[in-house]
Amino acid sequence: MFYASSTLGHVVIIDVKGGNLVRTYKGHAAPINDMIEVPEHKLVITAGDDFNCNVYDLTKEPEKSKPKKEEEEKKE
Repeated sequence: MFYASSTLGHVVIIDVKGGNLVRTYKGHAAPINDMIEVPEHKLVITAGDDFNCNVYDLTKEPEKSKPKKEEEEKKE
């Protein structure tokens, strides 16, 4: 497996043998600057331009993000 970060603030996992996208983790509102895998705990930790550090549990499916409109309705 190959782990990569994007300027969109996503972490992607790619199966290099098959060339398939396995998972996409979303969480940053800006590009990711640094990323480290912690294999003994099955985690990926990222730091982004949005001044956040995120921890992704690779044993779990990525959370589905809610549309912005739904989030705005909850605030009202």
